[in-house]
Amino acid sequence: MNPQPAIIALTALLGAMLGSFLNVCIIRLPQGRSVVAPRSSCPNCGRAVRARDNIPVLSWLILSGKCRDCGAAISVQYPLVELASGALAVACLLHCGYGWQWPSEFLFLYLLLGIAVTDLRSYVIPDPFSLGGLAAGIGISFLPGGIEPLSALTGALT
Repeated sequence: MNPQPAIIALTALLGAMLGSFLNVCIIRLPQGRSVVAPRSSCPNCGRAVRARDNIPVLSWLILSGKCRDCGAAISVQYPLVELASGALAVACLLHCGYGWQWPSEFLFLYLLLGIAVTDLRSYVIPDPFSLGGLAAGIGISFLPGGIEPLSALTGALT
């Protein structure tokens, strides 16, 4: 399988955008906060991140890793997780092709990335990561060509 460069670029962009959301989960889930609201804000000055400053990787580079409003440093974790998520999305595309296996493989690696970074930062693995992965794994087992649902359920319970 040899995907077109435009498809690879779009896949990388999608992965980086999902990585941006993953950063929100990594920061907020251990604190028991919502990942939906409020909007992302600078931890130093509390100002909401503008849409133009929320472009994965690129905004961090343009802003030299600093908040536009107060100049406080923005952790390098943000672009690294976004880059890693984008790279994982492309790797899954190259490995699986355009079929349904791509999203299931990417979801698994995406959750592992979230778990790993959260554990490194907070020494906890929030339930939404593990239970979300459990539910997704069992749900994906109903798709054709994967493992049988009973095997997935047995694996989840043992």
